[in-house]
Amino acid sequence: MDSNAVVKQIAETLNNAKSILVTIHESPDGDAVGSMLSIYDTLSAMKKDVVMYSMDVIPMKHRFLKNWDKVTSDKSKIEGKNFDVLLMLDCGDRNRSGDVITDFKGYGKLINIDHHVSNIMFGDFNLVDAHSSCTGEEVYKVIKELITINSLGKISSDVATALLTALYDDTGGMRYVSTTSTTLNIAADLVDSGANCAHVSENLFFSVSRQKMELTSRVLSTITFEKEGKIAYLVMTIKDRDESGAIAEDSEGLIDFPRAIFGVEVAFLIKEVGDNKFKASFRSRGKVDVNKFCANFGGGGHKVAAGCTFKGSLQETKNLIVNELKKLL
Repeated sequence: MDSNAVVKQIAETLNNAKSILVTIHESPDGDAVGSMLSIYDTLSAMKKDVVMYSMDVIPMKHRFLKNWDKVTSDKSKIEGKNFDVLLMLDCGDRNRSGDVITDFKGYGKLINIDHHVSNIMFGDFNLVDAHSSCTGEEVYKVIKELITINSLGKISSDVATALLTALYDDTGGMRYVSTTSTTLNIAADLVDSGANCAHVSENLFFSVSRQKMELTSRVLSTITFEKEGKIAYLVMTIKDRDESGAIAEDSEGLIDFPRAIFGVEVAFLIKEVGDNKFKASFRSRGKVDVNKFCANFGGGGHKVAAGCTFKGSLQETKNLIVNELKKLL
């Protein structure tokens, strides 16, 4: 079905709904948070009963956005309740939002809005475009349609700021290959609607804690090169996190350091998350499709940015990843 038709169907479904549960993926990033808060603000202006649920707390750097504190991680707020619509944002599959949502049955229609090429189209309505820079681009289209239907005028400055955060976070400040003319045109409209580029950039990219800098120092000391410098990787242990006083969100962005090194085709970060359990994040310059690579291990994402989970020792995990990547280079 044509994407414009899907946008209209989703907008009409939301417009006709009285109660809506909005959720995002675990370890939320700016795209997930910005998308959720922007649709919440719009639906609230339409007098809808909206609950925002996130399995994990909203990161500190996104707390400059209005209504972040209305996002709940309390499962009692949704268990046993019924909603007309379950709206899932930025989730490649339903499991990405945690067990509570995976097992939740109290809804009429399921709407899936996303931009991951690995999305399995699990909704009654699926607005998924792998060519979009972020889920925020797709949410923007739905919000514009809702504004038209309800004669709300234009996008509010709060909604514009949340959506620009989604765009900026997933494109690295419009630096990544995913940035298109559509992305830039949407950003221009959001700025015209009251979003402040400098304010968003300051919060996303130039506000870090001392604990994060300590963690960064520790992790950068582990940098290792393979395949004549075409592969570079970092390792972050639970000990690194705890001894630096960092929190989970402080590991965000670490993968960008090896990715930026001249000659590196694929970079990855191995992050210890439990006993013999590691999450790996991958970045590619394009020669290796890391979405396909991660799909072999139950993960996914995009061609140039993806992730998956491994079980085994740290050395086994490193050896497995490096040996398999070498075959692709």
